[in-house]
Amino acid sequence: MNTQEAILVPLCIADTTVDAINEMYDEITQRAYEIFLARGGVGTLDLEDWLKAEQQLLFKPDARIEQTDHGITVTIRIGQVNLADLQVLITPDAMVIHAEDPSTDKTVFRSVEFPKRIDVNKAGAVYRSGCLVFTA
Repeated sequence: MNTQEAILVPLCIADTTVDAINEMYDEITQRAYEIFLARGGVGTLDLEDWLKAEQQLLFKPDARIEQTDHGITVTIRIGQVNLADLQVLITPDAMVIHAEDPSTDKTVFRSVEFPKRIDVNKAGAVYRSGCLVFTA
C-alpha cells in the first residue's frame, strides 16, 4: 500500500460515546486492581496504580482540531494500526477512536469533543500516512 494513499474509514454513528468510554474505564480499573494486588493489596496508591494501568494499556495520540467556516477537521496520528480493527464512533458532539496497535500491544484510544455540533450524516474519515483525518 502506498503510504500517501487515502483509505476511507467507516464511521459508526451513535447517540452517545459514554458506553465506549465506560468500557475503557472498566479495563483500566481492572488492570489498576491487578497492580494493587501485585504490590500486596495494601496502601492508598490508587491514583498511581490507575496511572500505571493506563500507561500499560493505552496509547492516547494527540489530536489536532481545526474549525473553519466550512466545518471541523480532526487529525489524529494513530500510527500503523490494523484498519480492520479501527473503530470510529461519532455523535453530533464528540468522537471516540479505538484500535489495537500490534507494535506495542496497547490500545489506541482517544475521545475528542467537537467545538460545535456536527451533522453526522455529512461526516467522513480517511486514513493516510499513519493519521486518521475526520471531517464534518
